[in-house]
Amino acid sequence: MKLVTAMQMKNIDGMAINQYNIPSILLMEHAALSVFHYITTHFGKSIDNKKVTIICGAGNNGGDGLALARQLISFTKSKVEVILLASEDKLTNDAKVYYEACKNIKATIRHSLEDISKEFVTDIGESDIIIDALFGTGLTRNLEGVYFDIIDKINHTDAYIISVDIPSGIDADTGAIKGIAVKADATITFQLPKLGMFFYPAIDYIGELTVANIGIPKELTDTFNVTTWSIDKEMARQLLPKRYTRSNKGTYGKVLLIGGQVGMSGAISLASLSALKVGAGVATAAVPKSICDILEQKLTEVMTLPLDDQEGHLAPGAAAKLKDTIEKYDIVAIGPGIGRDSGITQILSVVLDSTKPCVIDADALYALKPLLYKAKKREMPVIITPHPGEMSMLSQQSIPYILENSSKVALSFAGENNIITVLKTERTLIADPDGSLYINTTGNPGMAKAGSGDVLTGIISGLYAQGLSAKEAAILGVYLHGRSGDIMKSKLSDYAILPSDILKGVEEVFLELK
Repeated sequence: MKLVTAMQMKNIDGMAINQYNIPSILLMEHAALSVFHYITTHFGKSIDNKKVTIICGAGNNGGDGLALARQLISFTKSKVEVILLASEDKLTNDAKVYYEACKNIKATIRHSLEDISKEFVTDIGESDIIIDALFGTGLTRNLEGVYFDIIDKINHTDAYIISVDIPSGIDADTGAIKGIAVKADATITFQLPKLGMFFYPAIDYIGELTVANIGIPKELTDTFNVTTWSIDKEMARQLLPKRYTRSNKGTYGKVLLIGGQVGMSGAISLASLSALKVGAGVATAAVPKSICDILEQKLTEVMTLPLDDQEGHLAPGAAAKLKDTIEKYDIVAIGPGIGRDSGITQILSVVLDSTKPCVIDADALYALKPLLYKAKKREMPVIITPHPGEMSMLSQQSIPYILENSSKVALSFAGENNIITVLKTERTLIADPDGSLYINTTGNPGMAKAGSGDVLTGIISGLYAQGLSAKEAAILGVYLHGRSGDIMKSKLSDYAILPSDILKGVEEVFLELK
């Protein structure tokens, strides 16, 4: 799904109004109606017994809240109170229309901007539902003073909190908190999701996200150019590799996975099994010969290729054998459990000199640093899957900076180095050298365990081997990986998930998508 900045959404609204002649007040009515529909669906008939407090600002977000008040009063028996934190003369033109409509139906409207009294605090504390229509996507300043106090009071109630378009206090472009923000149970956003909603810390404030169609023409949103998308179920479904009646193992690609060392045979094992689990026809684990017997005990379906080793690590001499072997495969993955021995750079150099696409992960990323010039010149794609620490090493940016500017760092690195960059944060990002960014929406903290990244490396490699493009394999790969983790969380909790459990969940994700 397309993601937009606050300015892009403003431009879309403007085009709908000026080019398609859709009245702005009609869009406001539809926006309010989408929140009304959520409330009446979520609470059912019990809405008639609820106290609903709608907190409105002066802008169009407040206008949405006033329009909602009119609908709730007209069509339900709920007790509705509007708290308007603005003087009448400050309201936008459309908001004024609904303000007058609310007055005409004798809605309870209180002005509480100047004094957050004990009465106000008591009133919102007794609310069953609080509607946050205070600030929309245009907020640029930090909230302080009376607004800070109001939001703090909202967050400390037991009410069910619904934010209109975006929780007040969140930067719509970055997800940053502007001093304080409403912590919503649900957010109903309009037409297209806002970019900042998909970044930390905003993701902890959004609650259940609903994207509501408010009547902006599909032609307009379909043709509006953006560079950022969220990865959702429909996108993943469209990328599923095809399976053919007349086919064999060669039809679905051969993956060579290079890695492992003494004490770390599990990483290459997980990666190799993952490549097969997502549909690749052949997976071969190229490992130090000292752990080859262990791998053959661990793995039944994966083939092994013993390589020269040196005290349990891959030796530089392994590069010569790999040079010829690589050309027999469709894709090479390197890194899981490989270690940082000096010979790894020589082995990675052979991989980069080959004519095969490659996925680079884990300690092989440290060997990539002096070889970035080779990646820049490569015709075949390079995919990397760093976590913030590895991204820091590669980009020379601090981890705190990366966490605060993850999309900027990933896009910059991808463009400068001709590398598809899969940055693993709380929302995994895929940055393409062409400037496009994809944000994954699946996954959970239970996956934060050693080995989960090895599973992802295998998944992406196995999908690529089946004929997807590098970008498509990365997009579908992170979705499968995260969604599988979510399924296993529902079964095991977010404490007990093991990386091997993610593999078990993959089969259920495929069934969902098919």
